[in-house]
Amino acid sequence: MFIFIKTWCCSVWIRYTRYSTCSINCKVNLILRNGDIIEELRGEVQSEGYDVTIIGASQKRGMSYDLVQYIDSSIFVANNYDSNQSYRILLAVDDSPATKKTVKYGVRVAQAFGIGVDILTISTKKEFGKDYKNAAAWAAKLLRRSGIEYKNRFEVGDPSHLIATNGGEDHIIVMGASSSNPLKTLFKSNKPLKVLENCKCPILIVKWNFRG
Repeated sequence: MFIFIKTWCCSVWIRYTRYSTCSINCKVNLILRNGDIIEELRGEVQSEGYDVTIIGASQKRGMSYDLVQYIDSSIFVANNYDSNQSYRILLAVDDSPATKKTVKYGVRVAQAFGIGVDILTISTKKEFGKDYKNAAAWAAKLLRRSGIEYKNRFEVGDPSHLIATNGGEDHIIVMGASSSNPLKTLFKSNKPLKVLENCKCPILIVKWNFRG
């Protein structure tokens, strides 16, 4: 059995436990569900129109991947979340269509937690293209206007590896979802799923091509 928790701005799907608590001032509805977790959650998200679904890091790799791939909302994976940790946001930006929405979500999370942001732009080549530089500049401008402390970093190498490595245990990674077809992902994992597999910190994967 599972518990589906609905809050003001998001939905949370967790395994049933004896005690459930909420430390923030919000209205929480508990909905008990039986059946396939993916189908139940997908239907609930579609019918209620949630922007973000929050899930715990599953020990079953396939379940986390399916949730990220098939749920029509952005996904926050509370991987190794520690309420005593002093986090920063690791905001991954590039020239993809998801970047602007990803940056806006990063701003929301930073404001909610009252924390700073590390903007990370990664190129597989030694030179950074104009679109990459523009994306980083746009993110910095929005953060500055929002009154959020930030640092701008440029690194060269494999994006999935560098995002996971820079995330460490003291960041909340915020990055855009892949636009790859889920069928292709069965044979070749995409960047967000690779980061999810290797990171040791919470991660928010922002989906840009749905209503939210």
